[in-house]
Amino acid sequence: MNLQVEADVAAFADACARLFVERAGQAIAARGKFVVALTGGSTPGPIHRALATTYRDAVDWSRVTVLFGDDRAVPPTDERSNFRAANETLLAHVPATVFRIEGERTDLDRVARDYEQVLLQTCNGELDFLFVGLGQDAHVLSLWPGCPAIEERERLVVATIDPPMNPAVSRVTMTPPVVERAHLVLAIATGTAKRDALSKALHAGEDRPHIPAQILRRGRDVRWIVDAAAGAGS
Repeated sequence: MNLQVEADVAAFADACARLFVERAGQAIAARGKFVVALTGGSTPGPIHRALATTYRDAVDWSRVTVLFGDDRAVPPTDERSNFRAANETLLAHVPATVFRIEGERTDLDRVARDYEQVLLQTCNGELDFLFVGLGQDAHVLSLWPGCPAIEERERLVVATIDPPMNPAVSRVTMTPPVVERAHLVLAIATGTAKRDALSKALHAGEDRPHIPAQILRRGRDVRWIVDAAAGAGS
């Protein structure tokens, strides 16, 4: 895996946005579209804002399709919604095609199966660009330490009911096969609280059940971009 450590959050966000722009241009030139899955949490916020402002005109957003790697089982207006956060910082400002996870529906397994069909129809399950945020417990997507879906090999999207995560709400998440099929996975982390998790993801012995971020080791092109606070010592 490729690790890039930037001096601060501003430089981190700029580096991530520039990689997004580069890959979007390549995909659109080659295939006429760019399919990306966003991640949740606070880490991608500065990246989204950079894309919505500094780099807005560098991307043909009319050819961009946006999905989500995971989201919580809440309405899209809920403050816990990954879609809401991304919409406020990026999606409301660009003319991309957006497919959100309908977490407000009651049958989350049906939601997961429907979203899997969206993933297959938009890119045959092979994302051009997958953002993955790193949790303090080394979780990625909504795959926490001990999550059975870490070993999923068939389903591309699954529901996780009452996971031991914060916030304590059920989720719908993409699975390891999506990571493995993506043309590029961009893993991101900022802040000293992520330092130990990053070290485990990159350097610890193989232990995917307890260090979910190690599923990224199976990706065909995985880039880590972090700030100096998270990357110190790595």
